[in-house]
Amino acid sequence: MHPRWLIGIALPFLLFAFVQQDALKFVFGAPWSFTKSVEVKKAGQDGGYYYRFKASYIYKGEPLDFDIVVGCNVSVTTYKDNDRTVEVVLVPTIFGLKTKDDHGVAVHLPQACHGETTQNGRVPKTLLPLVVTYQTADEPWSGVAYASEDAYDSPRSELKFLGATINRATSEEWQAWRETGAKKNFITYALLGINPRNMWDFPKWKPGYRVMASQCRSASRVRVPEPVRELARQFWPDDKPSYWFPSSPMRSALWSMAYDKKNQNPLLFEGNRFKDYYAVFGGDNGLARREPGAEIFFNRNVEGDVYPARSDLSINRLEPSGELSAEMKAKERLDYSAVEIQPGLRGFAFCDTSVISIGGVPKWPNQYRYANRINGQQISETLMEQGTNYDIAFERDEYILFFRTYELASGFAKL
Repeated sequence: MHPRWLIGIALPFLLFAFVQQDALKFVFGAPWSFTKSVEVKKAGQDGGYYYRFKASYIYKGEPLDFDIVVGCNVSVTTYKDNDRTVEVVLVPTIFGLKTKDDHGVAVHLPQACHGETTQNGRVPKTLLPLVVTYQTADEPWSGVAYASEDAYDSPRSELKFLGATINRATSEEWQAWRETGAKKNFITYALLGINPRNMWDFPKWKPGYRVMASQCRSASRVRVPEPVRELARQFWPDDKPSYWFPSSPMRSALWSMAYDKKNQNPLLFEGNRFKDYYAVFGGDNGLARREPGAEIFFNRNVEGDVYPARSDLSINRLEPSGELSAEMKAKERLDYSAVEIQPGLRGFAFCDTSVISIGGVPKWPNQYRYANRINGQQISETLMEQGTNYDIAFERDEYILFFRTYELASGFAKL
């Protein structure tokens, strides 16, 4: 992997892989289409749909209640496609409350644009929204995401989750909320690095420029069943690295085992199917839990032991001059993703980067290549070929790691 500078890299381990979400969202920080203007459908206009999201938390003893009316179907006019409009996602996409100590707690709104409600059972009672905490709401340059239910049980947790619901709302409720509740959102377009008047006209970098960390990373660690252990031993590099990426032939063999439709007894990883873990993007429909049934629509998805990952590839890590820090210059290879498997960090994801593009950002020096690490050890690339995916890795012959990316906003984000 050679350096490519865009502020966020939306597909950190994956270029071409099956994705269960509304995929092909962003590649290397650039949106699919050239955007000229964005406006939300007016109340009563055909195609509009609205729902009310409620979630309650306690942050260091302080009650935090999210009560958000979401509008689906945003009209986007593009330079390409002869100025035609297309429909995209939610308004708002992300919403944050400022705490009494000026910290920030932001929630990524789960998508429920097709009649899913708690009342009709299409929104699970176990819905777990993706939430990120920031040490300073006015300067949210890095954050910590609560990426699984384990995070709330951690001694490091600052949040207690009390539950979330989604129910149908009206256009009138949405407009009323836009006049009142929407103003409580500490997140702004300026913080995200978005020009709301023309979202393809990126803000220009200047010394000291910072943006909100709206992209988070983690890895989900799952013990493999014996047939996969045997397969891993066949392909494990000769030097027996602790962490290693599989080759294309091994991936093909694994996929054949995991997706064998003729097998009446599917291969199980800690009691669940391989594909139930294999969701590269997380949080758009709520988060998976250890037991299936927590996500909206993708109700078979499950989660393993989640551990956070840091990344060097953030505009916020540059010195005000635009140079790399001395610490980063000392590295032979910069960290694309550095997973930290520690019991106290289980359940969290680290938010360092953004998917929003910024114009004129200084480029990484050409001598740098990227590395992926786990607990400080570089994941072996001995078996890698050009174009190989970075969506899974192995820990010896015992565990498989599914890499996760969580995107709180995009270049089309509407607040």
